[in-house]
Amino acid sequence: MVNKKSKLILVIFIIFIMITSAIGFFSFSNQNQDTTNTIDYNGFKFTLTQDGRWSFNKNNVDFIFDNSPNDLVDINLPEFQITQNKVYLLYNASNLNPSNDYNIAKLSYTLQNLGIRPVIACINEENCPSQYPIKSCNEESFYFKLDNDTKVYNNDKCLVIQGDKVNINKIVDKVDLKLLGII
Repeated sequence: MVNKKSKLILVIFIIFIMITSAIGFFSFSNQNQDTTNTIDYNGFKFTLTQDGRWSFNKNNVDFIFDNSPNDLVDINLPEFQITQNKVYLLYNASNLNPSNDYNIAKLSYTLQNLGIRPVIACINEENCPSQYPIKSCNEESFYFKLDNDTKVYNNDKCLVIQGDKVNINKIVDKVDLKLLGII
């Protein structure tokens, strides 16, 4: 009887050790995964998404960045500020670039969540869709300019975001970081 009781206690003990070690393994594994998929940038937490982008949550709103904030350090933004509740997102309709739609949408999303109304507009009349106004840099604007030369600069009241589609995307991520108060 004592022998059967001892064997039962030993079996229960072994099962207990196996279960707790499995739980510990998975718990430790998840903790490691969480720390490798997050970065801390200027005190803000960014999480790597399944599709390789970076997510940041502010006031229960998720903001998505195509580039890690650490990869944008070399982009220097000139000083700019938005003083009105409406800003224009300008582009040249004659120089159509499909990635402009994506970058304009990214910047629009950030602006809208900050209480600023983005208005898409053309910089010139040629090929401009009729629903868009024609605007210049006389009003607070972001001007998306497709060019082989990458730079970001002020022109009157515009922040000109100039470059190819990859570099414009990086500049938009940096502008969003600035607008969100991360940099």
